[in-house]
Amino acid sequence: MKNIVLYLLFIMSIVALFGFAFSMAQDNEPAGKTIFINSKCSGCHTIQSADISSKNKNAVDLSKTGDKLQADFIVNYLNKEIKLNDKQHKIAFKGSADDLNSLAGWLESLKTTN
Repeated sequence: MKNIVLYLLFIMSIVALFGFAFSMAQDNEPAGKTIFINSKCSGCHTIQSADISSKNKNAVDLSKTGDKLQADFIVNYLNKEIKLNDKQHKIAFKGSADDLNSLAGWLESLKTTN
């Protein structure tokens, strides 16, 4: 009986450590990427460089956004305050200002690597 209890404690410890390690691995994602996913931006956009795909066959790839745009422009564009190529973003960002700034900073970091 004592061996069974020790065995069960050992198994439970392994499961708990695995869960802890898995949760720590999830925290390594940039905040902007998490916001992008949670805001369902992948409905219209894909980011191949971050392994984010869209089911929309006409999805715009944002993998090189930082090559052309800065975070302050992205914030204003997603708030529908300015236009890009004479068009406003279709949907205004609905999250908090902090989330929007994190998202814009992450999108700005997406650049071509040379």
